[in-house]
Amino acid sequence: MRYFIFLIGFLIGAAKLNAQFPYVQKFNYPAQLPTQVIYDMLADNKGYIWLATDKGLFKFNGRLFVKIPFDITSMQSVSYLQQDDQGRIWCMNFYKELFSLQNDTLRNYQFKDTRIKNESVIVNYTATKDHIWFASLENLYQINKHTGETIERIYSPEYLGITSLIRNGEEVVAYGAKGWIFTYPSKKPGWTKTSFTYNDTRMMSSGKYIYGTQIGKSRLPVFTVKKGVLKLTKPFEISDDVLVFHFASTSDTEQWICTQTGAYLWNVETGKTNLVFPNQSITDIVKDYQGNYWISTLDNGLFVCPSLNNKLYTINAGNGFDNISRVTTINKDTIVTGNTKGMLTAFNLSKESRMHYQLPISTEIQFINYDPIDKVVFSNRGIIDFRSTKPIREIDYGKSVFRDPNKNLIVASYNRTYVLNNPMGKNPDATPDTTGIPLYSHYMKENIFRKGLRIPVFRNARSTKTLLSKTGKYFWIAYYDDLYRYSFSDSTFVVRKRNNQKIVARTLFETSDLLLLAGTSNEGLFVIKNDKILQRFYTGNGLKSNNIKSIAEKDGKIWVNTDETLQIIDLKTGVITNLLDEYGLAGLTVNDFSLHPNKLILATTVGLVVNDYRGKPVNESIYFPVLKAISNGVELENKQELSSEKNNISFYFDAIQYKTPTNLLYRYKLTGIDTSWKTLSYSIGNLNFYQLPPGKYEFKIQAYDKNGIYESSLKTFQFSILPPFWQRWWFILLVLVLTGFLIYLFFKAWSKRLILRQGLKERLFKSQLVAIRSQMNPHFIYNVLNTVQGLLYDNRKAEVGNLLANFSDLMRKTLQSSDQQHHSLKEEIENLSLYLELEKARFDKNFEYRIELSLQDDPADLIIPSMLLQPFAENAVKHGLMHKSGQKELILQFSQTDQGLDVYIIDNGIGRKQSALINQRNKSKPQSFATKAIAERIELFNRLYKQKILHTVKDQFDEHNYPSGTIIHLFIPRYEVDKVDL
Repeated sequence: MRYFIFLIGFLIGAAKLNAQFPYVQKFNYPAQLPTQVIYDMLADNKGYIWLATDKGLFKFNGRLFVKIPFDITSMQSVSYLQQDDQGRIWCMNFYKELFSLQNDTLRNYQFKDTRIKNESVIVNYTATKDHIWFASLENLYQINKHTGETIERIYSPEYLGITSLIRNGEEVVAYGAKGWIFTYPSKKPGWTKTSFTYNDTRMMSSGKYIYGTQIGKSRLPVFTVKKGVLKLTKPFEISDDVLVFHFASTSDTEQWICTQTGAYLWNVETGKTNLVFPNQSITDIVKDYQGNYWISTLDNGLFVCPSLNNKLYTINAGNGFDNISRVTTINKDTIVTGNTKGMLTAFNLSKESRMHYQLPISTEIQFINYDPIDKVVFSNRGIIDFRSTKPIREIDYGKSVFRDPNKNLIVASYNRTYVLNNPMGKNPDATPDTTGIPLYSHYMKENIFRKGLRIPVFRNARSTKTLLSKTGKYFWIAYYDDLYRYSFSDSTFVVRKRNNQKIVARTLFETSDLLLLAGTSNEGLFVIKNDKILQRFYTGNGLKSNNIKSIAEKDGKIWVNTDETLQIIDLKTGVITNLLDEYGLAGLTVNDFSLHPNKLILATTVGLVVNDYRGKPVNESIYFPVLKAISNGVELENKQELSSEKNNISFYFDAIQYKTPTNLLYRYKLTGIDTSWKTLSYSIGNLNFYQLPPGKYEFKIQAYDKNGIYESSLKTFQFSILPPFWQRWWFILLVLVLTGFLIYLFFKAWSKRLILRQGLKERLFKSQLVAIRSQMNPHFIYNVLNTVQGLLYDNRKAEVGNLLANFSDLMRKTLQSSDQQHHSLKEEIENLSLYLELEKARFDKNFEYRIELSLQDDPADLIIPSMLLQPFAENAVKHGLMHKSGQKELILQFSQTDQGLDVYIIDNGIGRKQSALINQRNKSKPQSFATKAIAERIELFNRLYKQKILHTVKDQFDEHNYPSGTIIHLFIPRYEVDKVDL
C-alpha cells in the first residue's frame, strides 16, 4: 500500500476533553510497518525517516516503509539511531551488537577488543568522523572507527558508573554518576567533577548546545554543555506524576520532553512546558526537511503533525464522533458549528467554551445562516438564539433560507420553494407580508401546509440553495434542473449558458463586486455577471474537483471548497492555489469552512481545525537522494563505458516529498532513445531498458508535484555502450588490412596461376603446331604422292582422283583446326576417316578399318581436344600394321557415358615389342610423335582442366602367346561441360 491512510487525530483524551492541540494524523500501514512499537527515530540528511522498532529498522520515503536486512544479528529489535558526518546510519540492538548501514544492509560492526563483548550493561554509543565512542557502566572506549581497534579505555570515576553519552558535532560528552563530566576534545581530556549530582541522566543535542537532566519523575535543574563549559538552568515544569522517557530536539529553539502521557514543547531557559501531543507514550520526535513533525510511540505506532499552527478543537467530545458538517462565524469570539448528528454548538474561541443544542431528531445540519439584526441562527433544524438555552423554533427548513426586505423567510426545500411569514414576529404562522413586493402576487397559493394559509410558492420543484443579492432587489434560487433569478419588482429570468443549456447549481455566492458564483456538483464553478457567464473554473483549468461544496470571499479572492480540497481562485489572473497543501493540511476532509477575521476555520470529519492564516514554512523542493544504474547485477558508475553484451540497464530512483506524496510524479528521458519526456507515477521506483544499441546515453529524471508546487533538481546519469568488437574502428581497420593482404595474396596467386596457365596454353598451342607438322610432314606427303604415282602408273585414274580429294580435304581440315584446341567428335571422325582412307590407299587391298559408334548424343554436340586421336591411329598404322604380313585391320570404337567418352583403338599388328625391335634396327628413322607429342598434349590438357584424360595401351596375344596387336583405351571427359577459354 503506497498511500497515506490517515486515521482520526489522537487528541481527545479523558484528562482534557475540551483542550485544543495541533492537528495530528496517524499512519496506518499494517502491510508495511508490521508493528506499533517504535523505540527511536531519525530524519537523515537525505530526507528519509528511519524507524527503530521491535521488528527491526525501517526506512520511509513518503510512500512506503522498507525493512533493512541484517547480515548477522542476535535479535531484530534496534534503537540508538544515529547518522555520522559521512552520512552513514548506525544503530544498536539490546544484545550489545552495533550495526552500520552499508549497501542497504545492516553490517555487524566487529569490535577487536574482547573487553567490550564482556561488558554486562551498555549505556550508549556515538559515532564521530574517525571514532566510535562506546560507553558501559564502568568504561568509556574510544575506538578507531575504520579498524575496530580500541584507542583508549577510560574508566568511570565512580562506582555508580556512566549514565549518558552524547555528541554535538565532533564534541563528545559523557556524564558519570555523582556529577562527573567527560568532554572530548579538550586541552586535558578526562573526567571533571561538577557540583550537580544526577542519577539516570539523559542528554540531547540541539546542534547549538548539549542539554542534560534526569529522566523518570525527578525534576532537577537542567545543565547545558558547550565546548566543555557547563551551566545550570531551571528544571522543566511538568507534573511529578508524569514519567519522562526521553528528550528530543527538532531545531535550535525546539526542545521536547517525551513522556508516557504525551510530548511537551520545552523552553530550556525558563523551564516552561506546553503539552502539544497528549495521551500517548511518546518515544521520540523528529522533524523532516519540509517541517512535518513525526511522533513515535511505544505502543500505538506513528503519527505526523504537518504544522503546529493548525489547532484541532473537539466540539462534541461526548458524542464520541466529532464530524462537523457546517460552520459559520458570528463575531471574532464566537462561531457556530453543526454536526452530522443534528447538534448545533456555539463555540467561544478565546475561552474555548461550548453551548450545545441537541435537537430532537439526529438529522445532519445542512446550513447555518446568522441574522445580525435579530441575532439568531437559522438552520435546517430550526431557529436558535444563543442568548437562550432553548431553541426559538424547531422546524425543518429544508436546504436553505434567507429573509426578504419584510423579514419574511424564503425557504428552499426538497419539493418546493416558498415564502413564510416573519418567524420572529408575533404571528409567524400567518400569511406573509407582501407589502411592496409585487413578485409575490403572481405566485400566491391557497391552503399550503394548512387550510386558509396563503403563501407565495415559486415552483413545486426540488431546490438546493437560495441567495439574496447584496442590492436587495432580487434573489436567486438553484433548482434541481435550472437556475432562476427573481426580482421583487415582479420579473423572473432563467440563467443559462450561451447555448441555452441549463445550469444546475449546488451552492450560490455573490461577491463584493456583485458577481454571482454558481457552484455545481459536476461542472465546476461558473462566474456570472448580468445573467451571463464570464468564466468557468473546472478540473481542466486548475480545480481539484468539479464538485463545489461551499464558496467564500476574502481580500478580493474566491475561496472554494470542493470534495477534494480547499482552493483559492484569483479571478483576475486565473491562478488557483491549493490551500490545504500550503497550510500543511493535505489529506484533511473539509466539509465546510468559515473565514473568520483572524482565522481560517475548517469543519472537518475529526473536529474543528483552526489556522490563523499562516501557511506552513515548507521547503518547496523535492529531495532526490537516489539514482543508480545496474547492469547484470552490478551497479554502474556515472559515465561508465559498457561492453556490447551489457546492454540491459535498470535505473532505480527515489524522490521524497512528505507534504502530498500522492501528488508526486516523475518525468524522464533517455537521450539516445527518447525524443520527448515521459511521465511515471510516484509509486514506480525503477525503469528497465533492454537491448540498447551501441551509443552514448544520458538518463534524465526529475520529480515534481502535479499541482506545480514542488520540483526536484534534475538528476542525470551518463553511460555509453560500446559496439561489438567487429564494429569498432580498430577491428574494422584490422579487417581492412587483412582483407588488403588477402587480396594481395589472391592477386599474387592469381597472377602466378595466370602466368602458369598462359604458359600451358602456349605449350598447348605449340604441341598443336607439332601435331600439325607431324600430320603434314614430308614423309607423309611423300608417301601419299608416291601412292598417287603408283596409281597413275597403273592407270587407276579414278582412285587417284579420290586419293587427291581426300588428301586435300585432310590438309584443309588440318589447317582449319590449327587455331582450335577443341572441336566436335564429328569433325574428329571425319579427319580420322580421311587419314585412314589415305593409309588404305597405300596398303592397297590388305588394309581395312572400321569406326563403331555407341553414342547417346549427336557427335556434333560432343567436344573433344583437336588432333588427339589421329596420332594414336597413325602410330597403330605405322608401328603395328605396316610390318604385318597379311590382312591388316584397325577398329575405332566410341562409346558415351555420363562421365565422358571412351575411345578404343584396336589393331591386329605386330605388337609393341616387335615394333620396338624393328625401330632399334632402323635408327635413322625419326622418333614417333606418339612418344612425345601425344604425352605432352595430354599432360597439358590435364593440367588445364579439372577432369583428366586417361589412356592405356594393352598388348594382345593369340592362343600361342604370340603378339596379335594392341588395344589403346582413352577416356576423354566432357569438355562441353568443363569449358576453359583457350
